[in-house]
Amino acid sequence: MKKDISKIFIKKYETKFDNDFFVLNKAWIEESWILEESDKKDLLNPDKIIHNGGQVFFALENQKVIGTVAMINSSDDRFELAKMTVQEDFRGKGIANMLMDECLKFAKENKANEIFLISNDSLTIARNLYDKYGFKEVDLDSQKYDRGNVKMRLTLD
Repeated sequence: MKKDISKIFIKKYETKFDNDFFVLNKAWIEESWILEESDKKDLLNPDKIIHNGGQVFFALENQKVIGTVAMINSSDDRFELAKMTVQEDFRGKGIANMLMDECLKFAKENKANEIFLISNDSLTIARNLYDKYGFKEVDLDSQKYDRGNVKMRLTLD
């Protein structure tokens, strides 16, 4: 069945979405890896991301969460884009683009100069998204995730 994305909208964090944030991210991570302690730290405490100056966005269809992404405040002018996922049967419909657009808007509104992310080179669809938005690969200087073998950065104007 074809999905109509015109009925999908992006919403900022609300505590009622905490379980969805955990469940969606756990599902995609466990498609290829094991859930790490650093994952659990973020996934079980999304309110902490907000309290530290970040934001979590949710893609919803008919009030059901089908995608999510976090912008984790790293410093006064840097955010980490993390925990981006879309429910499997909604992938390939442009929802990740909608989430990314919201992240860029958020970063600019918060006067960020840079967004970075840690990924894995086996995630080719994600890599294509990051390339499309102008992220560039840089030296990996983080051990936050065992599975992370690529760091990318986007410099904002």
